[in-house]
Amino acid sequence: MPKGVYAAASAMFVESRALESVARNLANVQTPGYRQEIPLRQGFAQVLEAEGRVAAGRDTIARDRGAGVVHDQRAHRFTQGILEPTGHPYDVALTGPGFLTVRDADGVDHLTRGGHFDRDAQGRLRNTAGLQLVGQGGPITIPGDANEIIIGDDGTISAGTAGGGPPAPVDRIRVVEVDDPRRMTAVNGTLFRPDGQTVRDADAGTLVHQGRLEKANFEPVAVMVEMIELQRRHDAAQKALTTQANLGGELGEIVRM
Repeated sequence: MPKGVYAAASAMFVESRALESVARNLANVQTPGYRQEIPLRQGFAQVLEAEGRVAAGRDTIARDRGAGVVHDQRAHRFTQGILEPTGHPYDVALTGPGFLTVRDADGVDHLTRGGHFDRDAQGRLRNTAGLQLVGQGGPITIPGDANEIIIGDDGTISAGTAGGGPPAPVDRIRVVEVDDPRRMTAVNGTLFRPDGQTVRDADAGTLVHQGRLEKANFEPVAVMVEMIELQRRHDAAQKALTTQANLGGELGEIVRM
């Protein structure tokens, strides 16, 4: 395949994948705790070099940097999002580098910044996907007769009851940190697995805010502008591909004459 054709085709593929990432971002603009997805690009020659697939004496690609780019996974930004008040007693938002811990039906813990929870029939706090909010003693259960819930900035949950008396501590939300959030594996844009990194209790730099949710950490207008730019790049690559293909056909006609 001619280098120009491959370069244009690979650019179209990469920009298509980037457009998919931007579309997912826009679709989740209202999802609490969503972390912006960033498409990564890498030159074809860089991929070959990293995989050790450029043989001695056949390093033309490595020497002239090759042709084209490839889609090289995705990353997420972990910058702070804006906090939005909801007034819901079980909604929590974080400021600082920490994460909430939620547990799925298989007992696997995930890290998240999405803090919208409700109490189920058993009194356990679950998010919209059914994952349980984890405290220091495991999944958090709110007493059935609780009529007042107070969540401190350290994550301590206290419940008052109809019997009167001051609210009593129930549990403390397990807020954790990892060394490098960017090395976590994304289940989606709100759930992440530490995958080999040590998970430790967050320090005092992370605060819990009751009755608030953290919005997605990007500006929709900026993402829409990015989508327009990506679409233009895709269209330019498509035009280049057509030009290269037509040029190849013309050269073929000349050779046959």
